Amino acid sequence: MMINFYQIKNFIRHYFAAKRNGHGVHSPFAYKLCEEVFYNNNHFYAFDDLKKVRAELLINSTELLIEDLGAGSKTFTSNKRKVNDIARKGISTVKQSEIFYKLINFLNCNIIIELGTSIGLNTLYLSNANKTGKIISIEGSKSLSDFAIKLAKEKEANNIEFINSNFNTALPEILDKLNTLDLLYVDGNHTYEATLNYFKLAIKKKHNNSVFIFDDIYWSPEMTKAWEEIQKHPTVTLSIDTFNFGLIFFREEIKEKVHFKFYL
Repeated sequence: MMINFYQIKNFIRHYFAAKRNGHGVHSPFAYKLCEEVFYNNNHFYAFDDLKKVRAELLINSTELLIEDLGAGSKTFTSNKRKVNDIARKGISTVKQSEIFYKLINFLNCNIIIELGTSIGLNTLYLSNANKTGKIISIEGSKSLSDFAIKLAKEKEANNIEFINSNFNTALPEILDKLNTLDLLYVDGNHTYEATLNYFKLAIKKKHNNSVFIFDDIYWSPEMTKAWEEIQKHPTVTLSIDTFNFGLIFFREEIKEKVHFKFYL
């Protein structure tokens, strides 16, 4: 694995600047997020089953040939990757996936788009969080998409639509068919231009309760630049930086733009 000094430098900054809980958070909505999502230690039964799936993937030595259509990987140097390596180093952590699950519960998200299916574990968290909702997960690599489809079928996750396509092609077509979008999760093609483009496409379908999540906001200087420009967009009223990912909200009841950093 290559050492990313840019990430290390920004993590140190984040560590000392970020809040550890909801104390001192004056936005009522952001405080509720702390209580119900970020620092909510209540047990969700679905987590037990999802941890078992993760454990299965961590011992799965199946080798996949990955076609990378985005900015490449800073974790893997080869396009041949074993499932257990991807599960260990290339997908969301347990804590991150569980936060997404709790966020969907909290906001009652029904229409969710995920850009970057990978092996499909995080997709299962999104699916289980609202089994009556609709998850649309797009993946450019056919081998990853096929693996995720098989996994979802085995785990009887029937509310997921998998699309094997380039994000730039698939996202506009999907958004054209939707009236609104509750949650957008961007975890792929970590370039400045692509990230801003996905945001600009998706805001046409946002509403007051929508949330957009951008993974790896400190992956590179250009990803951080994209994140900072998204924060400044006039429709954004609240942004939250957790270092590993950033959240964007559009709530009209928040009259002055607010930005928080949280250590999770």
